[in-house]
Amino acid sequence: MKERREQDKTGVPVRCYGYDETGREIISAEAEVIREVAQRVLDGESMRSTVADLRKRGITTSAGRPWTQQSLSRLLRNPRLAGLKTYLGNVVGRGEWEPILDPDTHRKVLEILDDPSRKQPTATNVRKYLLSGGFLECGFPLTDDDGTHNCGKPLYTQPSNSGKRGYVCRSGSPSYGCGRIRIAAASLEDEVAARALARLASPKVRARLEAHAGMPATAESIASALGAIDERLAEAGQAYARREISLVTLKAIEEEARRERRDLKGRLEQAARLQALPATTPEGLAEWWVDAPLERRRELLALVLDKIIVKPATRPGKAHLDTERLEFVWK
Repeated sequence: MKERREQDKTGVPVRCYGYDETGREIISAEAEVIREVAQRVLDGESMRSTVADLRKRGITTSAGRPWTQQSLSRLLRNPRLAGLKTYLGNVVGRGEWEPILDPDTHRKVLEILDDPSRKQPTATNVRKYLLSGGFLECGFPLTDDDGTHNCGKPLYTQPSNSGKRGYVCRSGSPSYGCGRIRIAAASLEDEVAARALARLASPKVRARLEAHAGMPATAESIASALGAIDERLAEAGQAYARREISLVTLKAIEEEARRERRDLKGRLEQAARLQALPATTPEGLAEWWVDAPLERRRELLALVLDKIIVKPATRPGKAHLDTERLEFVWK
């Protein structure tokens, strides 16, 4: 009875961590990591801190990627680790390979992972912060063998102990950044809004944005361009099937097509936002901003703002917004 192997995001089969490509021989170094992680779970350590430690030590998945809470949890739940054979997701008996975890240990690990008290609150897609979702980037300087560079991880929303809204670089999931940057949300959002509205009210800036978006771009022209990309992909797939091009060439064509598709869709969204501008004067934009829904405000920001790099405070303990620590990257 043949088992289905896991696949990565590209559909390529990947081996189970801890075993070789046959799925039968144990890789001792990886097996030790699995046993260590299982024991840490049994000892009550959180998956978050365990993953952070693995990433810090440079231990990666069988596909060479950094561990996440989801990928590590998925591994620990794999019946193969306990020597159990599965078919279509169901355990059907003992396998012909040596287990890495004894069945009793594996069962206890599963009980802990399935404990409702360990589950995180259900996430919501409703944003409560103006600059969440990629507008902010950590600018804390880090030094390694290649020299000094910014942390570069996105900032996430997190209230302070007193309940004040803020943005932080997280040392744990999901970004595993440096954890050294925090900035208050309210004063930062006011500053960003003022600068963004001033740029949107500038005829010169709007003209440049319209030119970049290809306005007046029509939905028909964009659809035609997207159709041409799909045709090119189909032709490349057929050429690969006839062995006229290599898999490497096919992947390169697909990657370029994805880049072109993202660019076209981005230009179409940009054009739609520009055409939907609620006003063109500073006063009119400011008046609209006061009562506008958060998502509409974010759409307007996306017209002119690429990101803001937040650096360490120039004067620690400063009560008001330290604008010197902000590096604006405009579109």
